[in-house]
Amino acid sequence: MKKTWIVAILLVVALVIAGLVILLVSKEKGQNDLLAQEINALSESNTNTEVKTTGQYGVVEKLIKEDYKLYIESIATLRANYEKLAAAKVINLDTYQKDGPEFEESLGLLKGIKEENAELISKLEDMVDEAKIEEVIQANGLEARFADMYKDILGQIKLADGIASLKETDAKYDAYNDSLIAVLEYMKENKNEWFIENNTLKSKSQNFIDEYNDLVKKTNVEL
Repeated sequence: MKKTWIVAILLVVALVIAGLVILLVSKEKGQNDLLAQEINALSESNTNTEVKTTGQYGVVEKLIKEDYKLYIESIATLRANYEKLAAAKVINLDTYQKDGPEFEESLGLLKGIKEENAELISKLEDMVDEAKIEEVIQANGLEARFADMYKDILGQIKLADGIASLKETDAKYDAYNDSLIAVLEYMKENKNEWFIENNTLKSKSQNFIDEYNDLVKKTNVEL
């Protein structure tokens, strides 16, 4: 397997919020500028969720910063899981001898990664789902113009694009993970059909060998 690590699309934080200013009365300019300043200051290393603005501006700031923090933390966790997955040398004789025939440790690792990644992707999808966004707006009592501001900022930081890219990458790693699980599950279900002798995986069943080889071939993917 060629190891090409995920290149996650991070949020674009050089936002253009100036267009929103004309919708607001002059006495709110300070709050508007402070909101823009706080959002523009976000980065991969700065996921500060402290709210500096007040009123409905504060609600918008809080929501954007929470979304951003979840996005950045999700990227970090997904990266770590992809690296663990690629480093999990489970299709080899050493693993078969130490962890077989039940493969509790290996399957626990693979399925744990699969479950955690699926949960993260689901949360990220909710973040940019129109219906979910409306639920957030209603739950936080945002007035119409501030609801529009929240949605505009989400669009400007290209959150949906970043999440779409993550989903594509995750689909590839998830398929690879599934291929590893399939090999180990097959060996577990047919534990009486194989044995290791002279440092070689052997079986008295040609059908087992053929099916095993077919499943292993599916793990040889380029990520």
